[in-house]
Order: sequence, then structure tokens, then C-alpha cells
Amino acid sequence: MPNGFWRKIKNMAGRTVRSIAEPEPAKLKEWKQRMEDARTLYGDERAKMRLFTDYYNGTRDVQDNPNTGEPASKRSTNVRNIVYELIESQVDSSIPMPKVHAIHPEDDELAHKIEYLLENKIMSCNLAAINDIVERNVPMVGGDYLYVQWDQNKGTHSQIGDIKVSEIHPKKLIPQPGVSDFDNMDYFFIQQLLTKKTVKKIYGVDVSDAENDEQELTGEVADASTNSDLVTVYTAYYRNDHGGVGVYIWCDRYELLDMEDYESRYLDRCAKCGSVMQNGKCPVCGSTKSKKAPEEYEELVDAIEVTDLRKPSGGTFGKTSVPPMEEEEVPDVDENGNPVMNSDGTQKITVQHKKKKIPYYKPNVYPIVLRKNITANDKLLGDSDTKAIIDQQDTIKKLGTKINEKLMKGGSYVTLPRGKKVELNDKELKVIRLDNAAEKALVDVINVQPNVQNDENYLEINYNWAKSTLGITDAYQGQFKASETSGTARQYAINQAAGRLESKRVLKNEAYAHLYEIMFKFWLAYADQTTEITSQDADGNQTYGTLDRHEFLRIDKAGEFYWDDEFIFDTDPTSTLMANREAMWNQTDLKLQSGAFGPLGELDTLRTYWSFMKASGYPNAGLALSTVEQRIQKQEEMQQKQEEMMQQIQANNQTAEQIEGGGDQNEMPGMPG
Repeated sequence: MPNGFWRKIKNMAGRTVRSIAEPEPAKLKEWKQRMEDARTLYGDERAKMRLFTDYYNGTRDVQDNPNTGEPASKRSTNVRNIVYELIESQVDSSIPMPKVHAIHPEDDELAHKIEYLLENKIMSCNLAAINDIVERNVPMVGGDYLYVQWDQNKGTHSQIGDIKVSEIHPKKLIPQPGVSDFDNMDYFFIQQLLTKKTVKKIYGVDVSDAENDEQELTGEVADASTNSDLVTVYTAYYRNDHGGVGVYIWCDRYELLDMEDYESRYLDRCAKCGSVMQNGKCPVCGSTKSKKAPEEYEELVDAIEVTDLRKPSGGTFGKTSVPPMEEEEVPDVDENGNPVMNSDGTQKITVQHKKKKIPYYKPNVYPIVLRKNITANDKLLGDSDTKAIIDQQDTIKKLGTKINEKLMKGGSYVTLPRGKKVELNDKELKVIRLDNAAEKALVDVINVQPNVQNDENYLEINYNWAKSTLGITDAYQGQFKASETSGTARQYAINQAAGRLESKRVLKNEAYAHLYEIMFKFWLAYADQTTEITSQDADGNQTYGTLDRHEFLRIDKAGEFYWDDEFIFDTDPTSTLMANREAMWNQTDLKLQSGAFGPLGELDTLRTYWSFMKASGYPNAGLALSTVEQRIQKQEEMQQKQEEMMQQIQANNQTAEQIEGGGDQNEMPGMPG
């Protein structure tokens, strides 16, 4: 929207002032109304999220009476926060590693390269910190979102742009009303709190006059409601008429971005003739006015190697070198459009050279991944753990308050004769002046200690109910139980408890598999430069390689170009053990003791063991492996010397026998007959 958003008029004093704003565009009105309708219908869910978050943060409030609807008589004075405790007990900091399966046999090597690429992106996108937030939000409110974007400002010295992953809280994402399947939504909205300076930097629109109309988000930031520099930016993602993804972004009364085909490639083209702009100016007509236009094809700069499905070779498909230029025969015409003829009466043909074009890849997926806690029918988010144990939490609050009041009101009482007083100070020896011995019998101390045993027992019962509801046992929390006589028994109890949480692990793995698929598709669509990838080989050594998106370009049997994104994305089930290196090292020690690597005490066994430990990242395992290999080399050299000595001795013995045998033969002719 142009910066002249407000109409300027002159008042009677001649000064220029801003009048009422110009009418909003029809498209902005339509999207704002759609947003308001969706937010209103989503209000109950957002209210529940606020309630669940308050319980996680240890609110002292208690819910209203569910039977009568009457509000609680008082707030809790002593909170044992079991919601926080049981959610924190389930936090899993490990990130499921990507596992990519190739559908076509010729793509097997590419599948491994994609795995290495995604493993590198896990670190560069800071997924560890994002996962730490998601691990708490998911059981707290029932789910959370991961937001994938391509950031042109990221990347390395030789690479422009990179994948960006962020977390979007469920109350910041407003879904289409009545749709419980995210992929089937026609549209949804994302609300983000940004500064006005950031908005201008990203979208190039001055929003200094904008007002913040979303108090739900400003409440998250201290003093944000009074900070005039903050505004709420609304992003609407929707399905366009061609099945692609469109985006419409606004702030207050300002349109920030409107792209019907958001995931296409866009270039700045001249608003008059349509030529590609160069340095802010049209090279054809000289105009400085431009507009962004989606591009279907890209022009090749250098020759590339493309897998050609038309050329099978030895069971695999051959490679075709695609040149950057191609020839095209065009009939020659004069200035009036009449054909130019040759001397033989045929039309003259001109050979033109133009750059080869290949189609751009478009992901055509929503850039949002939903991770649920527990699947619930006809609900977008899953069921919340807080919701499941909120009654037990309220009861524990009441019991904690009751126990606190009983103990605080209890104490000791002193009985004295009427009219007598005691010294009220901190001296160890206090004096009571009595008139006679009878008054001494009236001096006594009465201890009033309330009985809170029943309250404590009922509190523990509610605590155990909450743990049982969520499938969390003492062993799962790492607490000691005297009934467990061995480490094996304790591990078995932990596994039994973890079995009840299997559904949550499955949904976590499924969400990360979907995240990896979107990350790959965004890289395939927007990574113009070759990407450096690193990995570890079987011996634990660091290896380096490259991956270019043109490796996924194919020529089908009809001779047309297309992009090969036909891979199955999954997560590695052993990634949790691989992430917990200490547990993996302990398992390796057990395998060594059981003889899995070979007989104990042999150098070959130690070499196999330390090779595995080196690949597992054990400290100084490479030094230990080198020492073992040196010992093996010395042993082999000694064996070789012994064999050479034995061979020399055998050779000497054979020579001696031959000499002795030869002497007898020489003497035989000289013997008397």
C-alpha cells in the first residue's frame, strides 16, 4: 500500500493535518472479516490454552464448582504444582534423526545425501532449542506448530539463503473454522508480534501510524500493551485455484504482501514492457517502475548432468549433458512480416540461439507442521495432559491450603493464674512471680498440634491418580523403589511406563518426518547454489561432500524435464540411543563382555571394539585405536620375522642334508668293489 495512506488536508490555520483514513481495499476488508470470524469461533480453544498455561505456571486460582458453577471461595496459599512436575517428567530433548527411503533404485545414493543434508540443517536451524519449547507446549495445550521458511538473509559466503525453522504457539495460529484436518484447510492465519521497524525492513512498508489491535499477543511481552513500537502482523495462507499456496499479509490497515502463488519463483519485471529489471531499471524501455511476477522456468547458465530415463544402461539410467544454449530454426520474415525467400523458392530459415529453460520446482505444501500430543476425534489439536489431571491439581491445591492453615494455626498455649504475667522476650531464663505454691500448679503449657495425616494421604492419592492417568510411574521419574531388587527390574518398570507413552512418541516421530520432507522441498525449490554437506563414515571419520539440486532433475521418457522428489521420509528408530552416547557406550561394553566382538584379550577384538567406540564419538577412542593397531602391527612384524627365521632354518637344514647326501654319492664310486 502506498505511503500516502492518510489524506492530507489544510485546516483553517493553513497547517497540514491528517484526516480520516482512506477506505480500505476490498481484498483487505474481506480477509480481515474472515480473520475476525475465525478468531471468534476459535476463542474457546484459546481460552483453554490460557487456562492450561496458567496451571503449568502454578496459578493459585481454582476452577469454579463444576456442579453449581459457583466461583471458588478463595485462592490457594500453597501450590504443589503437579502439572509442571508431570509435564517436565516427559520432556525428551532428543531429536529424531531423518531416515530417507528411495522409491527408485537409482535414487538410493541421493537418499543418503538427503539424510546428511537434513542432519546438517538440524544444527544450523537450531532445532534443539525449538524442540525444547515444543516438548512443553505439546502436553501443556495439546499440540504445537513448526514453521518452515526460506530466509534469503541466511546462508554462507558461497550460498544465498537457507532454511529457517521456528515455533508457532497454537494460540497464534487461527485455523479455518470447522476443519480438523490441517492439510484440507482452504486457509489459516498466523499472528506475529513485530516492531514497526522490522515490518518496514522486511516488507518495505512504513507502518508508523499502525495500531495494535490484538491484545492477546501483547500480553505475552512485558509492557507490550503500552509499547507503541509493536504491531501485530497477520499472515493468511490459502490454497489458490491451481492447488498452489498463496499468501496475503497485512498490519492494521496496511497491505504488506499479496502473492497468489507464494511458493513460485518471483522476479522484478518492468511494469510497462515486462522485461527483467536490472539494478532497478528496465534495460529495454528505461522505466523504473517494477512489479514482481512469478516465473515458471529458469535459464541455464552452465551445462548440467541430468538423469535421462530414456537411456537405460546396465539396469540403470544414463546421464545426459544438457548444454546452456539450444538452437531453434525460425522462418525469416521482412519488416512487413512477409516471408523472405531463397533463390530456389524456399523460405529462408534463420538459426537462433537461446538459453535452455527448465521448470522451477514448487513445493505446493503449507509451510506448517502440526505436532499433536494425543490424537482426538474431530479436533485439530490433540488432548492436553493438563486437561486430564486438572481436577487432581485443584484438589491438591485445596488440600495444600488446608494443611497449611492447620499447621499455621496450631501452636502452644500457656496457662497462668489470673492476673499473672510472663516476660515476653527472647531470654533463655524467664521469671514468673507467684504468691503461693497453689499458683504454681496452675502454670502449664498446652501443645495444640492438628492432625493432617488424612489430608496428606488424600493429597498423595490424588497425586498418584494424576500419574496413573498420564502413565508415569516412580521408575519413569527416576525415583527409588525398594521393591526393585536389580537394575534390570528397574529398567523393565521404566519400559512398561514408557509403553503407555508410545502414542506420543509415534506422533513426535511422524511430525519430524513431515518437517524433514518440507525442509527438503524448500531446499529443492530455492537453493540455487551447491550445498556443502558433512557426515561420518563407518569408522567415525568426518567426510565432506556436496549436493546440488540439479541432481534431482530428470528427463522422462517423453523428453520433458521434471524434478524427482519421490522419496519416503521417516525417522530413525535408533536415533534416541544414538543421541544418548553414554547409554550406547554402556551397551557396547556389555557386548564386549559377552564376546560379541570376539574372544576377550585378543588384539583383533580390541581393534573392533575401539573402532566402534570411535564411530560412537567416545573421547580419545581414536588414540586407543591407534595404540591397538600399532601393537597389532608389531605383533605381525614379529610373526613375520619368526616365519622368516623358521624358513631360513628350514632352508639351512635342507642345504646341509643335500651336502651330506652329495658327499656319500661322491664316495660311492671310489669304494672297493
